Amino acid sequence: MNRLILIAALFAAAPALAVPTPVTVRVLSQGAKFIGTGMGGVDVVVSDAATGTPLAHGRIEGGTGDTARIMNGNPRGTPVADAQSAGFSAVIDIAEPRRVNVMVRGPLKPAGTIVSVLSSYWLIPGQPVVGDGWVVELPGLALTARRDGGQVVADVSMLCGCPIAPGTLWDEKRFEVKAWVGSAVGGSAVPLKWAGQTGRFAAAVPADATWVTAVDTLSGATSAAKINPAEAP
Repeated sequence: MNRLILIAALFAAAPALAVPTPVTVRVLSQGAKFIGTGMGGVDVVVSDAATGTPLAHGRIEGGTGDTARIMNGNPRGTPVADAQSAGFSAVIDIAEPRRVNVMVRGPLKPAGTIVSVLSSYWLIPGQPVVGDGWVVELPGLALTARRDGGQVVADVSMLCGCPIAPGTLWDEKRFEVKAWVGSAVGGSAVPLKWAGQTGRFAAAVPADATWVTAVDTLSGATSAAKINPAEAP
């Protein structure tokens, strides 16, 4: 009997064995599709929520996904990712339920468009987070602005790179792009108009304009960019 008690005590004192738990992280662009390789990817760090200890890190890469699956408003619970949809996959060893954080930063191009979001999730040992996986939405738009002679030219896209153009799901008419002259109080905003090229807006703007803003009036996504000076001839 004493021997049985000793064996039971040893098992009770032994550390629980870690269970490999697969996790897939994907990032959606606000009002659009998955962000992946076409926009330089998205950096991902998965860490312990209590201690900050990194558990996995890497980069989300792959395609933007199936447009119909993502954008057609399918019933809740319907999978939206397919095998080509951008994602980052890792296997995390845990011995008990564990709250983890994921920090995503991207897209990594064009320069100056990076947005970061922190999200939390309970991982359960042996319960895979796959398929659509852990989906995080990044807010905003990809926006760059430059001066070209007497004009300001802005290039705008969804964070996934989805094209803003007539007749697409991201029709140019739903976007308000403006160059700001002076301060927000007492200054003025010059609307930039569709310039006949995917994602491009332009207008003649006074030399003292410093900022361009873009708003997707349907999804609510916004962005702002300093106007780069004209390049020397």
